[in-house]
Amino acid sequence: MQKSEEHRMAFQKHGSIFVLILVAMLVSYLFQGLVLPRMDFYNELWGPAYQLVHGRSPYDTAVLHPNLPAAWLPMSIGFFFPLGWLPEESASLLWYLMNVVEICAIIYLVMGAGRNLLDTAVAAIFCFFFPLTLNHINLGQFSITVTLCWVLVYFFLEKGHLWVSALFAALALSKPHLGILIMIGLSYRDYVQGRARQMLLSWLRIVVMCLILCLPLFVAYPGWIPDAIASMGKNPPWSYPSLYVLFERFFGNWGHLLWGVMTLALIVLNGWLWNRLDLKKSIFWSLALAPLVTPYVGSWDFVVLFPLLILTYTDVDWKRKLLFWIAYGVAWFGMARIQLLAVSHNHYFWWVPLWFAGVSGLLTNWRSKEKA
Repeated sequence: MQKSEEHRMAFQKHGSIFVLILVAMLVSYLFQGLVLPRMDFYNELWGPAYQLVHGRSPYDTAVLHPNLPAAWLPMSIGFFFPLGWLPEESASLLWYLMNVVEICAIIYLVMGAGRNLLDTAVAAIFCFFFPLTLNHINLGQFSITVTLCWVLVYFFLEKGHLWVSALFAALALSKPHLGILIMIGLSYRDYVQGRARQMLLSWLRIVVMCLILCLPLFVAYPGWIPDAIASMGKNPPWSYPSLYVLFERFFGNWGHLLWGVMTLALIVLNGWLWNRLDLKKSIFWSLALAPLVTPYVGSWDFVVLFPLLILTYTDVDWKRKLLFWIAYGVAWFGMARIQLLAVSHNHYFWWVPLWFAGVSGLLTNWRSKEKA
């Protein structure tokens, strides 16, 4: 009986890997036309990396004529600086393929030992064909990498590899606004388990890893910090798809107060979740709620919802799976319609994280009659 269960799990594991490989190959072929030159990847990662490997300031990219100044934090540049040795076209293609593999890795790791072939295939469909995934790929953005890093933080924390976990946390904090609630939750967890000492040690490990990731910048161009500060200050303001922007637009100065109250409520909710749920669910919920808290966010950042959505879908019965697909379908058509507008402002997507967080909360707490 035990051997039969082991064979079944081995089949599901290898079958899931096979499905992900097939989907990755199909998607790599279908979506390669979305990869465009001179987009965010060029402005924020390849350009700075190119400057760095040629001994110039990574945050002074004016000679490359970017559309935007470099604004991603230095850990991302330090980790991915070898991309600067490649021509832009080759680096962009490699980055695209890495994003495809990263989504597959997110699906595989989030599902864990309970994965099965069918759920893996379904998860791959709703992740890869999520309209904002296409937007992310089109821009060559970094949020899929950030999402995978936070999944790996959980994975290595569970195994007790604290320094490896700190490495991925440091890289994920290249977009710190997406990790705010996770860092609060992890700090709270450390404090409960080992008081201030354990919490401070965790922070120290992450700070050390941030400095290690920045070493290539200090070695190749030691004076990069003033340029980084100046470059980040040049980013033009625009309408973010955040509740902060929505409240400010409709309520003026009162909107700031409303946003502050809502943010405080979400931080309290985050603490409640970390008290009630296991580490895996706590991290994925914190990641999914981050876009509701931060004022600074892009619609492509909403790929941070994937771990929670995958976990929600795989943990529920077939009735709630059906409800998940209905909710996903409604959101998909809403997002697709916005993308097809003649003028598709990014702030029109503000409702996406709110919708999916609500759906996940509803489905994971609803009980069918059979389980009542």
